[in-house]
Amino acid sequence: MAGFVYNLPCENPNPKSLFQTFVDRVPLLNLPATSDDSSRSAEDDERKRRRKVSNRESARRSRMRKQRHMDELWSMLVQLINKNKCLVDELSRAREGYEKVIEENMKLREENSKSRKTIGEIRLNRFLNVENDQIWTV
Repeated sequence: MAGFVYNLPCENPNPKSLFQTFVDRVPLLNLPATSDDSSRSAEDDERKRRRKVSNRESARRSRMRKQRHMDELWSMLVQLINKNKCLVDELSRAREGYEKVIEENMKLREENSKSRKTIGEIRLNRFLNVENDQIWTV
């Protein structure tokens, strides 16, 4: 058994001649069709037809899933655009409020500065008046 392939001697075989010998001994294309072959062919055809139908249905479901996904994405896009607009409006109102607070703060600081100055002048005047009164009374 060792050294023989399909009853062919294997002493330094030429691959091309070995293949040609095999093809000559086993003619696959010239085999006569039997009833089993024709029923297999019909079964194969039916299997292919069912596979095509199944593939078409699968492709249809896939397209429907893709369409639903695209619809969901568009819906999310619209929601996000609207939310973004609301946030931009809210940010604008917050900036306006911030600017008003800054302006009010500046006014209050000026008013505080004026008040401190006025208080300082009043204290100085009282001090000077007390000192003057003491000078005149002495």
